[in-house]
Amino acid sequence: MYAILRSILFLFDAEKVHHFSMNGLRSLCKIRFIKKLIAKQYSGIGNLEFGNQYSSPLIPNFRFPILALPFKNPVGLAAGFDKNAKYLNELEALGFGFVEIGTVTPLPQDGNPKQRLFRLPKDKALINRMGFNNEGVEAVVQRLRLWKQKNDELQIELIIGGNIGKNKVTPNESAWKDYEICFNALHDYVDYFVVNVSSPNTPGLRELQEKEPLKKILSHLQNLNKNFIQQKPILLKIAPDLTQPQIDDVIDLAQEINLDGLVVAN
Repeated sequence: MYAILRSILFLFDAEKVHHFSMNGLRSLCKIRFIKKLIAKQYSGIGNLEFGNQYSSPLIPNFRFPILALPFKNPVGLAAGFDKNAKYLNELEALGFGFVEIGTVTPLPQDGNPKQRLFRLPKDKALINRMGFNNEGVEAVVQRLRLWKQKNDELQIELIIGGNIGKNKVTPNESAWKDYEICFNALHDYVDYFVVNVSSPNTPGLRELQEKEPLKKILSHLQNLNKNFIQQKPILLKIAPDLTQPQIDDVIDLAQEINLDGLVVAN
């Protein structure tokens, strides 16, 4: 059945199929008993993947310990799949322990011209050149506010990460302002932040991986973080092809400013 469905979907543009599939799943999950069936099928995915080492029937409230956050399992979905926080309900039903939304920018932007998502069937892989296409931080915050209300009512155990970036039209010397806008707007609605300076699809973005621009952005966000009653972990996302001197600078900076963590290999 899967092979037949896959062959049909592969007749169409990959980006359109992504939205079609997720919107179809959203329609199914609106029917309560169907969502429960889906969730039941995937409820043990994190424990199966990791040999059940992170949970036990003897310790039902045990959680995967990282960043002092209660991950229900260590299987998560990276940024880029649900850029605009549209499918949190559906992704939670699929068994993910956490979902990273974004990359989110202050203003909406279309991203790079289409076609920008390409299949590599023999490698069972995709190449994307999306370019931070998203609806902007205000639209994302509105969805997360509704999700938080639902979360509080139903006690849904899904960790949300906020992946933030700069708009394409923002010059690098002003990039810290874009990160500040997104950080302040999302702070009440996400559990951790990822500062994205690694995308090759936004012109000039990777120049922010140099030590001085990085220090300015990250130190500023850490200072902002102190203004909130509940501080959120801040991680840095770096590219997989940094030079050794750049890697050394990132490590030195992370230790110098006590960064909470790194997202590596893009």
